[in-house]
Amino acid sequence: MLDIFLGSLTELLEPYALLLILGSGIVGLIVGTLPGLNAAMAVAIILPLTYGMSPEVGLAVLVAVYIAGLSGGMVSAVLLNMPGTPSSVATTFEGYPMAMRGEAVKALGTCALASFFGGILSLGILIAFAPLISKFAIRLTPADYFSISFMALALVAVLARGAAINGYFSALLGLLIGTVGFAPLDGTARFTFGSVSLMAGFSVVPVMIGLFALSQVLREIYSDSPPLKINLAVKGVGVSIKDIFSNGWNIIRSSLIGTGIGILPGVGGTASNMIAYGVAQQSSKTPDNFGKGTTEGLWASESANNASIGGALLPLITLGIPGDGVTAILIGAFMIHGLQPGPLLYVENPQIISSIYAAFLLIAVFVLVFQFATLRIFPKVLGIPSNYLMPIIVVFSVLGAYATDFNTFDVWVMIFIGLFALLMSRFGLPLAPFVLGFVLGPIVETSFRRALMMSDGSYSVFISSPVSLIFILISLAIFVLPILKHLRSK
Repeated sequence: MLDIFLGSLTELLEPYALLLILGSGIVGLIVGTLPGLNAAMAVAIILPLTYGMSPEVGLAVLVAVYIAGLSGGMVSAVLLNMPGTPSSVATTFEGYPMAMRGEAVKALGTCALASFFGGILSLGILIAFAPLISKFAIRLTPADYFSISFMALALVAVLARGAAINGYFSALLGLLIGTVGFAPLDGTARFTFGSVSLMAGFSVVPVMIGLFALSQVLREIYSDSPPLKINLAVKGVGVSIKDIFSNGWNIIRSSLIGTGIGILPGVGGTASNMIAYGVAQQSSKTPDNFGKGTTEGLWASESANNASIGGALLPLITLGIPGDGVTAILIGAFMIHGLQPGPLLYVENPQIISSIYAAFLLIAVFVLVFQFATLRIFPKVLGIPSNYLMPIIVVFSVLGAYATDFNTFDVWVMIFIGLFALLMSRFGLPLAPFVLGFVLGPIVETSFRRALMMSDGSYSVFISSPVSLIFILISLAIFVLPILKHLRSK
């Protein structure tokens, strides 16, 4: 396999292929940086251009767009408190406070390295354990999916940063927003009030743009603060070797979380970076620093973000099952080139798989180099007066919300959620639990109902499965340990 991989790497390093891959990477970075646009959109745009390419080069180009698109979301998350992609939500919690302190270069440098390490670790897992992990993942039952998702929801207590009641209430609001539309499995219309537009529910992208981009614009309207002074005289990339080694376990743990969550269909990077962030906060020796601009949170969220790519590619390559929206598009790309992803792909076309691995490695290195080269360019955005910058952001936000389904209703959803987020901040309700509830709510409900249908309504199905039982016990521990810690401090 090593010979095939080296051959694919050599083929992709030829000028024609390399130019296409690097150009696609730049497109992905630009799309990922703009609030509202995402990697799936970039891959869908580039897909028709790959028809005339060889299967190896065409799939490599799409993988490059995918990886670069997720990596680009950190820029606006750090500088503007607006995640460029839904996968960069947790990056805003620490990146923006650091930027407000004048440490934008250090925040971006940390994110760039974290994304690189997370991607490379997930690539190693993808190469070494792809068939084994996919065989395990395919055996997970709906009860297992429910328990895993429920464990993620239990992290609400951690993400609330000490205000547990506010955190649970915020998560409840996210769950309620997620129930709008047709119910899973039986298709019952809920909270639609007779509106056809509400029957499909709320899309993730307009909700995320409203929560972070539009609400931030509204906050800036009432702010009279002068443009920030950014410290650009930072040595190197603002990250020392000591910083990397001190966060070594954090990076590995978050990358494993990102890869594991990425494998689960329908969950993806949006949840993985939030879960990794919550676990990092719970495991930290200084949890009170989270939310104030600590690099621990950045290492966790960005490592998990890019590691979820390797996780999503695992079931695609080995089983032909998409892990997220982008890999669903990639299945179409395989079929366009006369290929069928799955177990036989390893036997019949091993060079295709090695090309994907080689493209993954190439674009990860390129993105790191590109982000390092622009570390002192992008922070200058913070020096632009708000009366010039905010209208531009609003335009891109409206375009991003509309481009999701080319539906003006999504623009109204974005405006409503933006005003709602502003109201939440006035009452001290954190946004992180809301996001977790909104993203995981439909997954938890669907898995719960499927498990009960398969067990004829017996709740014992959630403890009869070893995997489900383990994650339920972990969930209980997450709920109970903070209470015990509080009582011990008393």
